Amino acid sequence: MRGAQIKGTDLAEWSGGTWIGSVPERIESLAFDSRSLDEGALFIALTHGERDGHSFVEAAINAGASACMVERSLPVSIPQLVVSNTLEALADCARRVRADFTGPVVAVTGSCGKTSTKEMLQMVLGKEQCHATRANWNNHLGVPLTVLELYRQSYRFSVIEAGISERGEMAHLSSMIRPDATIFTNIGAAHLEGLGSLDGVAEEKAHLLDSATEGAWLIAPSDVLLRPAFKSVRDRAIAVYRQGETLPISCAENWAYRWDQVGSDQVEVHIDREGFGMKYRLQTMSAGMVQNSVLAVVCGARLGRDSAELIAGIEAWKPSENRGVWARFGEAWIYEDSYNANPTSMLDALGAFHKLAGTAGKRLYVIGMMNELGKDAEHLHRGIGEAVPYQKGDRLIFIGEDQWTDAYIQGAQSAGWSDSELESFTSIQFCKGVLDNFSGAVFLKGSRSCQLERLIPPI
Repeated sequence: MRGAQIKGTDLAEWSGGTWIGSVPERIESLAFDSRSLDEGALFIALTHGERDGHSFVEAAINAGASACMVERSLPVSIPQLVVSNTLEALADCARRVRADFTGPVVAVTGSCGKTSTKEMLQMVLGKEQCHATRANWNNHLGVPLTVLELYRQSYRFSVIEAGISERGEMAHLSSMIRPDATIFTNIGAAHLEGLGSLDGVAEEKAHLLDSATEGAWLIAPSDVLLRPAFKSVRDRAIAVYRQGETLPISCAENWAYRWDQVGSDQVEVHIDREGFGMKYRLQTMSAGMVQNSVLAVVCGARLGRDSAELIAGIEAWKPSENRGVWARFGEAWIYEDSYNANPTSMLDALGAFHKLAGTAGKRLYVIGMMNELGKDAEHLHRGIGEAVPYQKGDRLIFIGEDQWTDAYIQGAQSAGWSDSELESFTSIQFCKGVLDNFSGAVFLKGSRSCQLERLIPPI
């Protein structure tokens, strides 16, 4: 956790806890992982399942912790803030800090594109004056630490990412974020093990609005707002849609956009609405990234940024590591989007790759399995296999558990791929070196557990 130092007395008041030992004048930072805390941090002993954070307090002290938050007093040498439940105490502290922050808070969620949209919006709002979630600290642990970074800070804006995988999680995050505005990037087949169906995903995501402030509004693509979970909030929703689409629903505002390819790896995006029009260039070939940029720009416009600020901010954005990067490695051009994968992001990435790679030269696809898809996982893997276009001379490799790679292969075979052009491995360790000396275009995408980026040879 970065930000201003927190008074020990404030932490006790917010959490309802009691200090044992001397009360720290200031807490430098908060941490719940004894392996990566900063010197002077307060270590939070979280208990989750079989993991008891109290077992790691000594390790935290050895790593430089100056205090700890615990559920029972321990025979240790540092001050202890004893609370009834460390996870709830952390959330209570975040709620108090959020209540004192006066600038607009924007929440960002969706089945994919959350982090990229958050980064785009931070650029649009001005990086120096906009606080934002670090990396993807978007769960029940990352969100409170992110909110606590607002303590006694003078940011004009805050952008907080919210991610969930089970029912009942989003309302808890909403209570800490209390958004003034919310961006929904999309609703797709992600975390279906915990959420059941696309409507289940939409219903849980919509709970981000539960603790929204009075007068709060939301921005989403029109297909998201069509879902029943959003019917009751359309009167305060801003719909974003591609020019030429029909809008069968009525929303508070409608913003249309279109985009054209203007270079080998760039597009020009046009946004049009009565009384507002602008265009900008973006370094991507991903339709999903274009849509994310429009969501960020429209949000920035609603928050008072002028066209010059919007254009300068969005054109300064670049894809972050492992998220749709197109780069040359030796004789190969590699499209690397290996941070994570679900059917929505996989189809979008394939579309972007085809635009970048073209049809000339050899193409190598290395596609990892997609996790947490529930009862529809086999069908969804087969569908992605079918979506990989066949071109003579191409090669297709699938990585992951046999059940899922078999489904991938079945789909690819139905799309015209032959056995001689298809391979599968349970792990990247069995196909290391596959990119060495390859000349052509390479597609890398799969769930985080596949670690496909490790296949890229050193420059």
